[in-house]
Amino acid sequence: MSLRDDLDLPDGDGVAVGIDLGTTYSVVGVCRRRKVEILANDNGSRTTPSIVGFLDGQSFVGDAAKDLPAANQVFDAKRLVGRQWSDRSIQEDKSVWPFEVEEHGGVPRIRVKIGERNDTFAPEEISAMVLRDLKKTAEAALGQSVSKAVVTVPAYFNERQRQATKDACRIAGLEVLAMINEPTAAAIAYGLDNKKDVGPSKTVFIFDLGGGTFDVSVMKISGSSFQVLASGGDTHLGGQDFDVLLLEHCLEDLKKTLTAAKKKTLMQDKQAMQDLRQACELVKRKLSTVPQAPLSVFLSRLNKGYQTTISRSLFENVCSSLFLKTIQVSEKVLTDAKVTRGDIDEVVLVGGSTRIPKVRALLRDMFGGKELRQSINPDEAVAYGAAVHAAVLTGDKFFDGMVKLRDVTPLSLGVFSVGGKFSRVIKRNTPIPCKNTRTYVTFEDNQLELGSKIYQGERPLVKDNYYLNKEYRIAVPRLPAGQAKTDVTFEIDASGLLTVTCVETTSGRQVQVRVTPQEAYLSEDDIQAMIEKARRLRREDQDALREVNEDIQRKRQRLS
Repeated sequence: MSLRDDLDLPDGDGVAVGIDLGTTYSVVGVCRRRKVEILANDNGSRTTPSIVGFLDGQSFVGDAAKDLPAANQVFDAKRLVGRQWSDRSIQEDKSVWPFEVEEHGGVPRIRVKIGERNDTFAPEEISAMVLRDLKKTAEAALGQSVSKAVVTVPAYFNERQRQATKDACRIAGLEVLAMINEPTAAAIAYGLDNKKDVGPSKTVFIFDLGGGTFDVSVMKISGSSFQVLASGGDTHLGGQDFDVLLLEHCLEDLKKTLTAAKKKTLMQDKQAMQDLRQACELVKRKLSTVPQAPLSVFLSRLNKGYQTTISRSLFENVCSSLFLKTIQVSEKVLTDAKVTRGDIDEVVLVGGSTRIPKVRALLRDMFGGKELRQSINPDEAVAYGAAVHAAVLTGDKFFDGMVKLRDVTPLSLGVFSVGGKFSRVIKRNTPIPCKNTRTYVTFEDNQLELGSKIYQGERPLVKDNYYLNKEYRIAVPRLPAGQAKTDVTFEIDASGLLTVTCVETTSGRQVQVRVTPQEAYLSEDDIQAMIEKARRLRREDQDALREVNEDIQRKRQRLS
């Protein structure tokens, strides 16, 4: 019996899945008739590495890609999507990635070799390959096509990053029914799994430390209502960053035994760097259960082995800055939510990196020894909540009315002001839907118009924030500086659509613009070209596999 029969799923495309598209691992789940199922891939694992590999003209995803040489792997697409080439994180990360990243029209592209030709991929295309693999996993388990999904993103993702994730889903052949924040999805999972214990109302602190991102949310759970009070985080803080700090420590230790020439050879050896990084990740995982662990790597180009022992206390000292950052972000979110530590009823852990003992010790200390809740596998909680929300949106009667979400704005929204300053109109962590108006005046005598570009972010200067590719302009009376005025209203509806209305106060004339994230990133032509490219690559993979199978068959016939 297939899972589709077990869950009594409908035929056709009525079923929708929940997807946690992670930096390091991704998970897919489905929910029907009172049941949530996290689906296993071809290898029997319920988590799939978010890695794509290219070898001999074929592409691979997940564990198959992870086994390829470092130069053939592409990962960390989640750290690339929606970002500009000039972003500091891109410039820092590209020095440690084994794959090539280059600029293309102001945004990063990944260069790979497919067979005899070089090709470039947008980060969305790499994410789409992972999503397509998850789609295939779901279809194999359910015995039917899957074309709809609820997909999760970090709470601190900006609009460009959110839209880039939606674009990746379209390229993969998935319609996004909704995009919800990862800690919100985890809260849904926690709330439903502990429904009897939640009671009439609880204030819950969600601490989500994954492989590449960090999110914190304070939520009020009252029956079927899930209200976000405040969110915060860092889209570039996760388990991988702990790996990198440990790697840097080991490199400094190793370099003490090398000549200048061999040091240069080591730093240019992508395979050696990847092997060392993977060894550091393995040691980090072991240190969650033992006080010390051996680290051993053979560096073939140097014809030299490197062995050392890493203690838990050494690891904690090396990574102390990251531990401190998680607590600083947590304190800020509590302040933004206007709650104290004592107001928190439950602390819920999400993400594989919450297994690190130091993380748990810091949280216990922060909340006065309060028990840390982890009733659902931290690797699966986000996909679990996404699957539940997918069931709600597709009309599952059992979950009807059981989940009502009210989220907040992840980042501030505002306009360009005098001197390039960022003028906030709606502050981050404002509950959605929301509306706010600010008045702006002319800066010069006889100024002919007032207007501005629209931005999102938290930096004091607009150049450091995210331009949403929209602006408004309106004519104003010729008056002395400061006398002509406009009232600018930002309004966000329940679906997250931002409408900006500018009213010239003397005449009452107004202009209005709607800011849709689609206008801030890939064009429709871009997306269609990527969809066709994905189809072509699938055909090439199928042709290559067919040739291999035919070759095997010919060899068998010769041997028989």
